Amino acid sequence: MKKALCLVLAAVLFFSVSAAPVPAEAAENELTILAYICGSDLESDDGQATEDIAEMISSGIGASGTVKVLIATGGCTEWKRYGISSRSVQYYRLGANAPELLKDVGRRNMGDASTLADFLRFALSAAPAKRYMMVFWDHGGGPVLGLCNDQNFQDDSLSLSELKTGLQSGLNGTRFDLIGFDCCLMNCVDLCADLAGIANYAVVSQELVNGTGLNYDAWMKPIVDNPALSSETIAKSIADTYVEENSRGHFSATSTMTVVDTGKMPAVMDAANAFSAALSAELSSNFSGVVRLRQQLVSFGEFADYDASDLVDVEDMCTVFSALLPNECAALKDAAQQAVCYNCTTGDIASHAHGLSFFLPFATVASDKSEILSHYSAELGSYAALAVSMANQTAASGYAMTASSYTPFDFYSTSGYGGSCSGAFCDIWNGYYGDTCSFQDAYNSCGGNIWAGLNTSSGSIWEGLSTSSGIWAGYNNGPSATPSVSGIWAGLGSESTPPAAATPAPVSASAALNNIWAGLLNPGAEYYQPGEPNQNVQAGVSEAVPAESVLETASDYFSSATLTSQMVYSIQLNKNDLDHLSSASGILSIRNGEETVRLGNLGETTIDWSTGLIFSMFDGSWPVLDGQMVRAEILYGDDNGNVRFVIPARIGGLKMYLLGSLSSDGTTAILGATQGYDEAGFAIRGFIPLEAGMSIAPLFTAVSSDGTEREYEGKAITVPAEGLSLRWETIPAGNYQYCFGLTDLSGRIHYTDSVPLAF
Repeated sequence: MKKALCLVLAAVLFFSVSAAPVPAEAAENELTILAYICGSDLESDDGQATEDIAEMISSGIGASGTVKVLIATGGCTEWKRYGISSRSVQYYRLGANAPELLKDVGRRNMGDASTLADFLRFALSAAPAKRYMMVFWDHGGGPVLGLCNDQNFQDDSLSLSELKTGLQSGLNGTRFDLIGFDCCLMNCVDLCADLAGIANYAVVSQELVNGTGLNYDAWMKPIVDNPALSSETIAKSIADTYVEENSRGHFSATSTMTVVDTGKMPAVMDAANAFSAALSAELSSNFSGVVRLRQQLVSFGEFADYDASDLVDVEDMCTVFSALLPNECAALKDAAQQAVCYNCTTGDIASHAHGLSFFLPFATVASDKSEILSHYSAELGSYAALAVSMANQTAASGYAMTASSYTPFDFYSTSGYGGSCSGAFCDIWNGYYGDTCSFQDAYNSCGGNIWAGLNTSSGSIWEGLSTSSGIWAGYNNGPSATPSVSGIWAGLGSESTPPAAATPAPVSASAALNNIWAGLLNPGAEYYQPGEPNQNVQAGVSEAVPAESVLETASDYFSSATLTSQMVYSIQLNKNDLDHLSSASGILSIRNGEETVRLGNLGETTIDWSTGLIFSMFDGSWPVLDGQMVRAEILYGDDNGNVRFVIPARIGGLKMYLLGSLSSDGTTAILGATQGYDEAGFAIRGFIPLEAGMSIAPLFTAVSSDGTEREYEGKAITVPAEGLSLRWETIPAGNYQYCFGLTDLSGRIHYTDSVPLAF
């Protein structure tokens, strides 16, 4: 009976409110703020939308006499608070203590442009003001997936074109001061350009937006106190308060928020189209070079097992492509910097997030090609045409690489921790950094001589070279003999045939190293010659990686304390495989019975694009979670040596990701957990603190002898009261192996054979 009475009262309220006309005498407010809140699974599962509505109310803005907040609700199967209907779209005005229903418009799809337009028409009529602002609340999936996916309409979402249509139709010439997006990954050149003429400022995030969303209480309170605050001040406050909230405490999360001056976006779009046209022209003759540069860029929203968003930072992109397209990159970078009037980030991502993103597809093509083509084929301009061309060419560039024909060899040998060093890498290292010896005295046996041990080293590129062949060919018997003027010896002396008594002109250690390195590694016409196009577009020519660069890379990677415990493994691809390579990484694994369990790719890998030589450095340290090794996949590192990585795990029956942090001072921490992406391809917002008693089972990929892969669950860890212990430690005893993962131009990874680690 009580339930029936409630239903009758609800019906009376519905008909009386929905039929009520908007007061004609509505007074003009100083400011009206609109919020288009599509609850989706974020509300039906976790109540995140109503938490943010409560934040708005707590700011006191609902009791303001000069500022009105109107919200549209819908899009989910259950609302947790305030009696909001899950069966229809409703319009509310925020009151002092709760939302006040203004109108129920029935069953509507919040992923449809007409639903958005109708709300705008109603709101502008019901709450006229001197200024208008708007916030979109829900999932965001970048330019391809759009935003505001409605659970009640098969997760249909607003595409960028629908968003623009809905805004223009509903506003009918009225202009917003700002539009904010409490949605993931909505910072992109095309969205911000669409808003020119619709809003003065866009407040958008390059990265995922965390579950707490915008800090409504913090940025709305100052408006209550001073409704005349400038729009730019409010926009900056939205960014500052969001990032500050996500920077607090131990569970700090990666966050970005940018204020974009949309009036500057037409110039950005012109520059983006010019850059896109020039890059599209490169695709026909230099697709491999373009993809290799693309692979150097961080994609926002990335997790270990997902394709992220293919949104990259404009400034980073221009830096990477500057050698290939210097004029176009300079113009685009300058235009973007003019448009970004404020950029706020957490410190860990500051070096990769400068405030404006560009859609450059590669990783998402395998799963989202049809969506990419559907969206961008309907758009005009070179920017859209580049996305279509990249998607089509990437999808068509699959390659049957026989990676198992490559077995890594030990480029650096040790006889255990603290033991002696041997092998080709050691010879070069000692010759460059060891005791100073004359590079002209090829037979001098003093310590650190680069020539020491060349004939006896094994397991490396030096293997098989003898005193009668290889690099020694043409060198006479005896230390006083003169070298041949050909091959790698050319240039070591000042004359081609010096007199027996003459003293050769001194040659720098660096020059001698690089002459030898290039002579040994470049096998001739089978590979690329200096000056050939398309192989090393960043440098402009095809050259072997010089020995000095190898040493500098190793010196940066290894500390003196770990010099004698490091491992450097290498393979050398044939020309066909190298032609189809986009990137490579060294991968640590461990044997578990008849299977190999992959642990991740935290080593540093270098590719010589002219010779096919790939070498990867691993110093024997790894993240250990409460004494157990875990799978760790690097996301990115900043210029100061800080690294973010993810650890796949099962928590409470759900597959999730632990976000790990390694600071430049060696401090490690688990920042929280996230579920990654949902079935519709949208990021699940928010990081979950790890509470005492939680059970965490690390997840791995186990590979059988025939190549079959399966998910492997490690030993469960119970979170102790003092929290999880994550340390970067020397790997414990085990049957470890090392291989290479070779990513081809279509994004497919091919795994080489493995070799045992000699620790």
